[in-house]
Amino acid sequence: MFTGKLKVYLAVVGLFFAAPAACPEEMDPVLVRITGSSVNIRAEASRTGRVIGRFSGGETAVVLREEQGADPFPWSLVIARVPYPDGPVVEGWVYGQYVEPLPQGEWSGSVSGAQGLAFDSFYLATQERFGSTPEEAVRKLGKPLSRNDREVPGRHDPSYKVTFTELSYPGLELRYFSTKDSRALIGARVTEGDYLLGRAVRLDASPRQVLLELGPPQFQDGAVFGWSDEADYASLEVTFSGGKALLVDFSVVLD
Repeated sequence: MFTGKLKVYLAVVGLFFAAPAACPEEMDPVLVRITGSSVNIRAEASRTGRVIGRFSGGETAVVLREEQGADPFPWSLVIARVPYPDGPVVEGWVYGQYVEPLPQGEWSGSVSGAQGLAFDSFYLATQERFGSTPEEAVRKLGKPLSRNDREVPGRHDPSYKVTFTELSYPGLELRYFSTKDSRALIGARVTEGDYLLGRAVRLDASPRQVLLELGPPQFQDGAVFGWSDEADYASLEVTFSGGKALLVDFSVVLD
């Protein structure tokens, strides 16, 4: 039975704070690290805002917006897990002095606890929606535009046959694998349409909707955001632009 978890690749447009400079309220989301220690998370973008949580320092988060007020640094609206990676997803304001953009293209953070469970839940919901076999997908979605089956010898035992199947629907590509012992969905790429992965990952979804389901990502490279699991078997890439998802690409690497 397939037990591999998910790994996800995600990237975001870079963020650089220049204080004291006016910052637009709306911006592309940015993966950051919280610096300092005992950093308050507030309900409002103000030093007098109600404290709703606290970072210990070193956590990763995603900045969704900035507001420049009378303070030298802007206030950043962030989504993060507190504590990371086992705590719940929290959304609130942090003073920009304690927000540092992470380098582009480098993985950060661990995936375990609540963060890992969120990815397990995402994968199970996605496989339930599209099925664990091509036949289940056809029953759920109807006849595909095309189907391609390919049988290859097992990587560790050539006599053990593995069948890979690709199904193509308008705006959706699905991939499956099957052996005599197991079968699973191993890929879903969405380029158009209203297809849903997990509970909130779809085209036109806002970064906030995706982050509230999956938590903060582990990777940023330009406009692509990525999450990873501790097993490092799968990948999900969500490309954001203009405040919405433009491309969703989920895949699993078999061992």
